[in-house]
Amino acid sequence: MKKFYFLAAFVVIVLITIGGFFTYRNYFSKETQTSVAKTKPVTLDSQKEATHLSKVAMAKGVYWMRGAPFIWNEIEKEKGKFSWTTTDDAVIGGKDNYFTGAVYHIAMIWPYANWDQKTCHSGDRYKATGHLKEAGAELLIGKPCNMARYTDFLTKVVERYDGDGTDDAEGLEIPIKYWEIMNEPEMQGGGIGGAGEELKFFVGTSQEYLSILKASYETIKKADPEAKMAHAGMAGMQKSFQDFWDPIFAGGGGNFFDIANIHSISTDGRREDLYVIKFKKYLEKYGVKDKPIWVTEVQFGQLMEKPKNLKEFEKLMVRASVFSLAQGAEKLFFIENWTMWDNKEMFKPPEEDDESKKETKGEPPKLDLSNNSTHKVYLNLVDKINSFDKIETIKEKFTEGQDDREGATSQVAQYKFVNGDKAVYVLWGNAELPTEITGKLKVTDIYGVSREVETSALQLSDSPLFVELKK
Repeated sequence: MKKFYFLAAFVVIVLITIGGFFTYRNYFSKETQTSVAKTKPVTLDSQKEATHLSKVAMAKGVYWMRGAPFIWNEIEKEKGKFSWTTTDDAVIGGKDNYFTGAVYHIAMIWPYANWDQKTCHSGDRYKATGHLKEAGAELLIGKPCNMARYTDFLTKVVERYDGDGTDDAEGLEIPIKYWEIMNEPEMQGGGIGGAGEELKFFVGTSQEYLSILKASYETIKKADPEAKMAHAGMAGMQKSFQDFWDPIFAGGGGNFFDIANIHSISTDGRREDLYVIKFKKYLEKYGVKDKPIWVTEVQFGQLMEKPKNLKEFEKLMVRASVFSLAQGAEKLFFIENWTMWDNKEMFKPPEEDDESKKETKGEPPKLDLSNNSTHKVYLNLVDKINSFDKIETIKEKFTEGQDDREGATSQVAQYKFVNGDKAVYVLWGNAELPTEITGKLKVTDIYGVSREVETSALQLSDSPLFVELKK
């Protein structure tokens, strides 16, 4: 079998391609049955749970990851026979597991099992492409034919990882309390993804997705009343995407999720809010208010190539992250394509299994990002704003674009990120300093380089500064 670190490398490529969707293959064939033993309940740490940025390259101080897949066909490949080895390895981990450590998953449910699909779907139209296509088999991706069988599978999944101490997976330390039902169901083939591949995640109508969403929500809440559920990430605010989602929200879809979910791919300066402002207005049109918004795919510029103007890219990354959080985004999940730009050899997809080329045991290869300036920008964001309790808007000025691929662009931004008794101001644009900023200051640029200055010496520009008052 392939070593897990080659899987980790493949995961990064998949992550880059569709923004956080991990495809773990069933590397083990051993079947395991759901335990009926009573164990000690486990919970999420409330402070870690409340953080706002996703984990990249196993950075410390960040916990959230999106995409650990629960594909019905890989867990219950044959009706009534459940194999948990792959999902246990992804959630609980082992010594060679790239994802060991404090990882808080929003886990993705894929309601597709071929033995079920083949009872009501057939033909090439329903065959998965790209990342949902299983090695050596064609996965069909229509609405489950037997919804009762699907909800039975979902109940077992939630119960195994909810941490309540009953029927939990052995060794579970960090439960799964957040679930996402599929990814971008409006992507049904015929569209080209960021890496040049066709994106096809579901074949069905808006009404069929709504029925999956409703059944999933009711099942998850029954199995674990504490769990939270997000609808599938909306691929963007383009008119064609809205056409798919309109009947879902008009049909009461807002009653069947806890977290609103939007994506912002190939973000440029015309969409610094990551669609948050436009998405909020869209939700309100259907009476959906006061639900947290997670941007579960955040990506800037070209997907696969290093930007020609790296400094502008990095400045946009900071401005958009801060601006979108200030506009109401609760969590941001980054597509970590910058980890690949200078490590292309490391992140090659593994070859097919070859018994003559079995990997030798050893430590997984190390990812060296010490000289990666974009990663320094990310780490500084984590250090300064990952754990805020609230954001106070001091001053802002922005304009909204009219094209459906555009969002809002900031001209002036002055925000105060408050974490307990600590405050970090994030400032950019041509404006006077907030009056509450006085005396000696600690000023940090987007790369994490700090200096001490007097207030009178501080000059603002279009590049964000992180400012802290010296006590």
